[in-house]
Amino acid sequence: MRFAGSAEIVDVTLRDGLQSLERVYPTDLKVDILHRLMAVGLQRIEVTSFVRPDLVPQLGDAEAVVSAISSQNGCRCRALVANRRGVERAVAAGLKEVVALITASETYNQLNQNMTLDRNLEVIDEIAHVAAEHGTHVVVAIGMTMFCPYEGDIPTERVVRIVGSLQEYGIDEYYVATSAGLDGPKRVHDLTQRLLSEFPELKLGIHLHNTNGMGLVNALVAMDAGVRTFEAALCGIGGGIRFPAGSGNHGNLALEDLVSMFDELGVSTGIDFEALLQLSRDVGEQLGVPVSSYAAAGGTKAQARLAAQNSPWDSVR
Repeated sequence: MRFAGSAEIVDVTLRDGLQSLERVYPTDLKVDILHRLMAVGLQRIEVTSFVRPDLVPQLGDAEAVVSAISSQNGCRCRALVANRRGVERAVAAGLKEVVALITASETYNQLNQNMTLDRNLEVIDEIAHVAAEHGTHVVVAIGMTMFCPYEGDIPTERVVRIVGSLQEYGIDEYYVATSAGLDGPKRVHDLTQRLLSEFPELKLGIHLHNTNGMGLVNALVAMDAGVRTFEAALCGIGGGIRFPAGSGNHGNLALEDLVSMFDELGVSTGIDFEALLQLSRDVGEQLGVPVSSYAAAGGTKAQARLAAQNSPWDSVR
């Protein structure tokens, strides 16, 4: 297996994470989390989504969050946009990077974006034109790339067709998402390898969910295929908002577990892991959510050593 010397980590806590929670959190808390993410070394953060507040009230303060960013310290902040109006709001707020969304499942696309795949491609073309006029970079997020609860297995050729169509619009960066968190490593490796082989010039990332517990191994096989950008969220929060009831917890792969694994492999991320671990615990407490990560639950060598030093059995180690 091929391990890269370094990996780019993108945090999606403030967008994908918060949109999945019922509570609407204050802007000041979001901005505090954002600045702390920057402080631990995150260089790319998805800070919000410019969508209709009545549809996603958790992110109804998008402009306020962006305007409150006092210093980006070299960090690239971005937002998800759903249409022309969304990208117009994002560039007016001053963002230089946006994410346009499409899913490879026709059914889920209708439920989540209320449009067909073909219409969604046209909308992304509109987003790309507006973004280009303002010097704003566009990343395309392709959800449900391998499995959809409504349609089952997604044909790889459909994902290839989507990327091929969007490349004609001048878009050169994409990420594929394990949106339901039920994809396995062989399919992840096959898809990412196929895309990088078919489109060698594109930058490809992977957005990881962890319903079946395979998020970390999916990150590894994607890296082996050539992926170098990985998306995750603090505490493992997040997930789609149009899943069928009773289909599991579709939370993101926990950011702290991803960084812990890369640290163990000697893959540089530029992130202070101990500071990140404390941030995860603090954010879990502030949001009132469980921290569903191995790292925060004590799954690190440093925590094991500390426990041993504090143990009454320390003298017999």
